[in-house]
Amino acid sequence: MLAVVATDKQEKLEELCALVEVDYTELQPVTNPFDALRGDAPLIHEDGNVMSRANLVRGNADQAIKNSRYVVTRKYKTSWQEHGFMEPECCVAMPEGDDGLLIYTTSQSVYDVQRECAKMLQLPEDKVHCHATLVGGGFGGKEDMSVQQYAALMAWVIKKPVKVKYTRQESLNYHVKRHPMEMEFTTACDENGILTGMKGIIIADTGAYASLGGPVLHRACTHAAGPYNYQNIDIFGMSVYTNNVVSGAFRGFGVTQSCFATEMNINLLAEMAGIDPWEFRRRNAIQPGQVLPNGQTADPNANMAACLDAVKDVFYANPYAGIACGFKNSGTGMGKKDIGRVLLSVEQGKIHIRTSASCMGQGIGQMALTEICHVTNLDPALFVFEAADTVRTPDSGTSTASRQTVMTGEAARRAGEKLKCALDGGKALAELEGREFFGEYSALTDPLGAVKENPVSHVSYSYGAQVIVLNEEGKITKAVSAFDVGTPVNIESVEGQIEGGMVMGIGYGVTEKFECVDGYPKSKFGTIGFLRATEAPELEVILCRPKDGDELPYSLGAKGCGELCMIPTAPACAHAYYRLDGKFRQSLPLEDTPYRKNKP
Repeated sequence: MLAVVATDKQEKLEELCALVEVDYTELQPVTNPFDALRGDAPLIHEDGNVMSRANLVRGNADQAIKNSRYVVTRKYKTSWQEHGFMEPECCVAMPEGDDGLLIYTTSQSVYDVQRECAKMLQLPEDKVHCHATLVGGGFGGKEDMSVQQYAALMAWVIKKPVKVKYTRQESLNYHVKRHPMEMEFTTACDENGILTGMKGIIIADTGAYASLGGPVLHRACTHAAGPYNYQNIDIFGMSVYTNNVVSGAFRGFGVTQSCFATEMNINLLAEMAGIDPWEFRRRNAIQPGQVLPNGQTADPNANMAACLDAVKDVFYANPYAGIACGFKNSGTGMGKKDIGRVLLSVEQGKIHIRTSASCMGQGIGQMALTEICHVTNLDPALFVFEAADTVRTPDSGTSTASRQTVMTGEAARRAGEKLKCALDGGKALAELEGREFFGEYSALTDPLGAVKENPVSHVSYSYGAQVIVLNEEGKITKAVSAFDVGTPVNIESVEGQIEGGMVMGIGYGVTEKFECVDGYPKSKFGTIGFLRATEAPELEVILCRPKDGDELPYSLGAKGCGELCMIPTAPACAHAYYRLDGKFRQSLPLEDTPYRKNKP
């Protein structure tokens, strides 16, 4: 931040901003992560250009690969992706009381905004009161601070209400993007197509600032070997500073990139082994009780095989169909503190549901209401869902990592159980006026590199298979997803999330490209290549539910689905084009298709 300018009339802003004179010393930018790693590269930060490292090793990958019948090594490259949420960032801040601040914000966590603004202003956290307005979409793009600190600083200085909002172009220029990654993966199998080992190197371009580059890299590494049953892996990753646009959280959180590389290698292995791509994946699909490559034991309801079975017919029925599998964690995991909280309060005959879980369109309120009504059997009309607020609602963590349905959902269920106990004790609701019922759920996980035979990296995983169907002209005519997301709490919401994710995944794989040239963002909203509603193909969603008795013991058996739904899409598209024209594409977005004709 160089300066903040405020005025009571918007038309004066440009005139006032022109009065601010800034002298720049222009330096040679570092716009390639490999250049940034050179010994003579300019330092973007004093501590060096490597923002984060990750290394995941199990078994002996070198020996397993050496002893394997078939081995594939390929390099892959992905690009930035813009979130494209409907509402650009906006914030209003104003004085509250004699020495406090009230902030109205669109964010994925009001408590994160509170902590960041309090730290900036050197205030106690309880002097910064944050209230969530309707978010208008996020997909990870509103996990970082954007305009909040500017509004907070100016409001604190001038002691008046201040509104700061990005134009659409400012939003494109300044908020984080999906990480571009360059990957070299080696994957091996035996003569029967059974996976034996893999090695991977991942270099992520995190841009000029850290954002969430470290956790994104960790997810890319821990999921890189795919939802399959083999144990010999050696995955190394680095997140590197450059002078490019900042990269951070985006739906899929690093797994979209590493999944692309793994699934493409699997297609080549299947070809070498003479096994069709569906059958190859089915032979290797993780089963309940087996061990994932990252060491975690699959839950009793791990339905990866059922997802593949569900898309078998559509894959075999179409000559230009592509297939890919994926999996994604629920919860932040990796040994991090991860807590969901819900407070129920009886006020004037209504039951208020209070949680800071940010709703970006995924239906947090309906999910919490369903969990509570399931255990209390009360009329939904009795409930009021409150907006997230650092005074009124308990901290339930950030809406990220497909965690809220699991963590806050279980907290809501537990709060509902306490309310039910009070009502079962003979009390009428009117007699509970003023009472509060608190629910909390915390999941214990192990950090990356934990010295354990079977570390628990995350509380659970969701699994899925996708098929993309092309016509003879190369247009995408149908997308089919079969997903194991546990027991769905709200079927319409789950199906909507998956449908939206498929369309976003097609955009990532085929139509979208965010341009950053010499460190400068160059894209306009209308030129990125977002799929319009009229361009979306036929979408089909199949939910593979757990068998009776295999449900997970929290949140009515639900698992997250908000990110998984777009993870396998890009490799499924690439596979479909490979079957259509025989061209093995190794970078995203895919070039030389009807959607992108060898665009630079």
